Amino acid sequence: MSVLDWQTFVLQRRINRPSEEVLHAISNPAVFGSGAVLSSDANGALRLEEPFRRVARFGSPAWRANARLMHKHPRRLAEVEIEIGPWSEVDIELLIRPRARHPERWSGRRLRRYFAHAHRSADDLTHLLRNATYQRTAPVDAKP
Repeated sequence: MSVLDWQTFVLQRRINRPSEEVLHAISNPAVFGSGAVLSSDANGALRLEEPFRRVARFGSPAWRANARLMHKHPRRLAEVEIEIGPWSEVDIELLIRPRARHPERWSGRRLRRYFAHAHRSADDLTHLLRNATYQRTAPVDAKP
């Protein structure tokens, strides 16, 4: 049995929205187009480099886009890939992973910054996707 003895750099969130609702939301170029800022605060931002594109993933479709985590100064902290795919019939999964060949070689300072920015960006993107999709509600029964 092998033991995972290195850090994983992939961040994952589960979002309680069906795939078709999220696909409709990320197809909106005004919000999810090239250059869109998906998360931002005083310490940095997550900026899309391209719109989401459909890819095959283990028999089910997923949507990926390349993005950049930026410092508060206009410098790149890390290039990342964002992936959105089905978790179940009613939920989707959001993944953010670095596009670096050897992130395990990053300095401790860069790792701390990467994880701080990536976690905040994953949380902000989760919130954005929850709010950018419509929520189905049951019809209200009319009083007799």
